[in-house]
Amino acid sequence: MRWRMGWMVLWLAAAGGVMAVQPLHHYRFDGTAIVDAVGSCNGKAVRLAQAEGLSGKALYFPQTDKKAHHAVCGVTIPVPPQTFVAPFTVTLWMKLDDTRDYRQFRELLFLGGGRGPGFRLTYFYNSLGARTGDGKKVVSVGTNSSTVVVPSGRWCQVAVVYDGERCRIYLDAVLKAEGAIRFTQGKGLLSVGSYNNGYTYPLQGALDELKIYGKALDAAEVAEAFLAEMR
Repeated sequence: MRWRMGWMVLWLAAAGGVMAVQPLHHYRFDGTAIVDAVGSCNGKAVRLAQAEGLSGKALYFPQTDKKAHHAVCGVTIPVPPQTFVAPFTVTLWMKLDDTRDYRQFRELLFLGGGRGPGFRLTYFYNSLGARTGDGKKVVSVGTNSSTVVVPSGRWCQVAVVYDGERCRIYLDAVLKAEGAIRFTQGKGLLSVGSYNNGYTYPLQGALDELKIYGKALDAAEVAEAFLAEMR
């Protein structure tokens, strides 16, 4: 098996899994419309670009010139901002380009302001980070690039779990970072794969199968969500 998994993932695979938790929102990104497969929060896309995904199509965000604004795919979803203040879980799959520039912020998800209030999921200097703030001070929980390798050139699943007091970041269902944080409520739409609807900070890769849950999944549920999408 090409993915490295923790013992919990392997145990679930052998045991047949646990009862799956249903997400509030699910985006497959297979077509030209940004459709919520289980809810009513359909999104919009501008300059839509796609690549091969896990089982169909995926969103694609190429590297651009640092001064080129609004040059890449922009995807926004009207998820209520309070979703990211109460306990929640977000899972998504990404495939970073091998030629990515790891020295710049790359947005996976963005809602609110650059320094808050709101929620951001970023890739920066080979680290994944969940960020928030009050407009001045930024607080984050992230992986350590010296001990955690974020792969490029292949699909991997990222899960962010927030229970109202602590945030946990999983990579392929294995816990990689954890810390205390209180996400502040932002305003506006959820941007996917870039900063502020394609303005800047593209992911430099592909993004697929975005799911948003209205609860903090436990480790077994995160593992089951990962395994279900590998089958």
